[in-house]
Amino acid sequence: MDENNWAAINYTLPREPSRARVSIWRKLKKIGAVNIQQSMWILPSNEENFALFGNIKNEVFQNNGEAFVMTLSVDEEGKKIIIEKFKAARNEEYGELIEQCEEFFKEIEKETARKNFTFAEIEENEEELLKLKQWYEKIAARDSFGAPLQEKAKLMLAECEKVLDGFCNKVYEFNEKA
Repeated sequence: MDENNWAAINYTLPREPSRARVSIWRKLKKIGAVNIQQSMWILPSNEENFALFGNIKNEVFQNNGEAFVMTLSVDEEGKKIIIEKFKAARNEEYGELIEQCEEFFKEIEKETARKNFTFAEIEENEEELLKLKQWYEKIAARDSFGAPLQEKAKLMLAECEKVLDGFCNKVYEFNEKA
């Protein structure tokens, strides 16, 4: 990856219907693009990212807008700013994931205090842990520059797994006695 060259999309859309603008914004966020100027979004320069921007460009045109997909070349200072924007965007996502891990801990703690040692509770928490792991994988796939919170998020997920294992053991012990 040449960190001085970037795939970029710049677009304009009519104000109405607003759902078109929201749809484009959501797709840009989902692929991990960062906004560097009004309606200018960037990704590392590679064929896959140009194809993703090409799909978004088509959607912009379908909604009566204009879009340009281009290669953006920046100097060293610009490169540093852009990489920091990518790291900040991923850190925000990892931060939200970490918050959800903390909520997971609280849920297990609450169910333990209530002695709600049921198989249904295990299944519910296993599903929640799976969602958290899948969310982490999506963020990590977009994390081209190693955001600082990535390792903490990974450790929090491992801790979620340990806490769930401990809860499962309590459910097993409780139901063995019954």
